[in-house]
Amino acid sequence: MQDNDFLIRWLNEWSFKKREKSRFTHEIHKYPATFLPEVVSKIIETYSKQGETVLDIFSGSGTTLLESMILGRKSIGIELNPLACLISKVKTTPINKKEILKYLKTIKENYFQKKYQNIVFENIEYWFNPETSIYISSLLGSINEIENEDIKDFSKISLSNILRNISYCKHSGFKMHRDRKKLSLNLEKNDLFDLFEESYIKNSYLLDSLNNKNISLSLKPKIINGDSTKFRKDIPLVDLIVTSPPYGDSPTTVAYGQFSRLSSQFLNLKSLSGIPIARLDNDLLGGKKSEINFEEIIKTSQTLKNIYELFTLRSKSSSSKKDKSKIEARLNDIITFYYDLFLCIKNSISYLKEEKYLILVTASRVVHEVKLHTDIIITEFALSLGMKLKNIHYRDIHNKRMPSKVSSTNIKGEITPTMTMESIIVLQKK
Repeated sequence: MQDNDFLIRWLNEWSFKKREKSRFTHEIHKYPATFLPEVVSKIIETYSKQGETVLDIFSGSGTTLLESMILGRKSIGIELNPLACLISKVKTTPINKKEILKYLKTIKENYFQKKYQNIVFENIEYWFNPETSIYISSLLGSINEIENEDIKDFSKISLSNILRNISYCKHSGFKMHRDRKKLSLNLEKNDLFDLFEESYIKNSYLLDSLNNKNISLSLKPKIINGDSTKFRKDIPLVDLIVTSPPYGDSPTTVAYGQFSRLSSQFLNLKSLSGIPIARLDNDLLGGKKSEINFEEIIKTSQTLKNIYELFTLRSKSSSSKKDKSKIEARLNDIITFYYDLFLCIKNSISYLKEEKYLILVTASRVVHEVKLHTDIIITEFALSLGMKLKNIHYRDIHNKRMPSKVSSTNIKGEITPTMTMESIIVLQKK
């Protein structure tokens, strides 16, 4: 009887209010709106077997990839943000703590004894004290002398994790806002190294916890810096797809590009499309404002069609040209985002084996006082593509790195509460 009660509780538990504070290497670097590891772990255990392959088409900072490794699954991650790819790589590369710590002395010696070329990028002086940017350049110069690529990447991520804190940027959020209270920030060279050393040592312990799992090298994930709206021939058929798409276009939800900007510029990471890394959000889901046939995409979802007709009616009935333009712009943002999401779902189905599962974790946002039921829209997309809906689980969002309120219109001062409920959509390929 006790076993049955436990099983029922386990099947119904998706909120995970009680969770581990530090679970392996998930805390190695801050990242916005990350997947809850316990949710991912439960999905992987429920819908796949050891040795099978799991794919995440929005792999972010690598939560799915790490949980797959720990649970004995192979994994593939597709991610557009190059900083997120680097975090994922470091997070899933076991290295002995002693091996990591022995490089710290060399980094310190080079940092204080050698001179390196200063790193310069657009508006660097707006975000950093000039002396601080020189010290960061010196520390990166020292790190780049490391020949061991895994240790070098680990060191870069340990530095990246403190960059927003030592900049003029408000580091409590994810968008780029200058904090006037930080303009008097003036770090000494020793201060910067002390902060880096603290991050480095903390991360070495986290990585060592992964090393102690004795994970087979055959389970090291394949991380692809790629665009999931585009079909890839190099993705093999997989046994499970589990992913959490962005909840909306970056400018009005979670600005992954803005969050990653300073680190990406210092680390000289390049965007996939070739646009400046400072404008990475334009590459993300819904960011490309290309011409879209609205009539074609709304045929795949009655819910999306209803949204389209509602916004169109509001635009036509508006007596103000300014309001009319605003409504039409937001409608374009909405449809563009869902069009990109449709392409991603379509490609995912092509990567999935017959009878296997595609599971998406998402939330529904509010735009211009209209709730966009993303879980229903995704389900309608999938059904139009021949998938079967098996279930939708709902969970309260706890401990997720998201602002309490976000812009619903991308207009200063116009905000709406952040999503508080997630949907776990379970789809099966026929």
